[in-house]
Amino acid sequence: MFNLLLINVVAQTLPIKITGSVEDICMNPTISPNGEFVAFTKAGYQGIWIYKFSDNSINQITDEIASGFAMQWSPDSKFILSRPAYYDGPIRYNAVKIYNAETAEAIQLTDYRTKMPSLPRWSNYNENVFIVTNNQIESFITGLTATTEQKQNTEQVLVYLTSDDRIGVKDLISNTMKIFEPIPGKKCMNISVSPDNQRIAFEIYGGNLYSMKIDGTELIDLGKGYRAKWMSDSQHLIYMITEDDGHQFTSSDIYIIKFDGTEKRNITNTNDKIELSPSASFMNNKIVFEVFHEGSIYFMNLD
Repeated sequence: MFNLLLINVVAQTLPIKITGSVEDICMNPTISPNGEFVAFTKAGYQGIWIYKFSDNSINQITDEIASGFAMQWSPDSKFILSRPAYYDGPIRYNAVKIYNAETAEAIQLTDYRTKMPSLPRWSNYNENVFIVTNNQIESFITGLTATTEQKQNTEQVLVYLTSDDRIGVKDLISNTMKIFEPIPGKKCMNISVSPDNQRIAFEIYGGNLYSMKIDGTELIDLGKGYRAKWMSDSQHLIYMITEDDGHQFTSSDIYIIKFDGTEKRNITNTNDKIELSPSASFMNNKIVFEVFHEGSIYFMNLD
């Protein structure tokens, strides 16, 4: 069970650089739920590296193409779920794999296939992984084992994007499914589910950031915002607000906001840095993000 902490959106430390440079671009940092590790990738999302806070060590666990895109930590912070790729001429093939964050051992759950539009996600704590293909849920046994307590404290609900970019919610206990189109005629993207499985955050293509309850009620427009992730209290979101000139980013900062649109705060608030891709731990109140023009990743403590 995640340790749900109350987030104080006022107190924070200054950002501290972890690694990266313009010569060795590091990007897409994803902090582990326990706040002890950061998974990140490099240019082109090729490869996954693990940074360990306790000794500042960095170890590479794979060099596969696209493995660093949309990585997801297991709830126990021991494994990374990913969708690596390889190319046969112009044809791209993807597979679902799990990587041991300590040993780099890989578990391949699917064959490489040409059509895998959805990103894999954990379910049943760490014992299953699912993807969505043609609006059908494919579930795979991971071979990992969760304790009875861990499984009891895991909601038996799958939340995903449908093939036509609506939000699907499947209750595994009742085997019922609901499809939501929160803004009629508008496509959803970048969904994120709160640790307590009560709320969903998502973006609308070409539109704003929203939150709603998992049953589709209490839809709230949070204004402009991108790549939101829930924080440990299931009340606040961390996200970025970017500006661009149509070709590249011109500015960006990291923000925190409560699910109801209150308590919005710019926590980086810089004029000379372009902060992107925030990620929050479920313990220890740490966040990580990348600084675009530096090719670096940073962490910050929220106390």
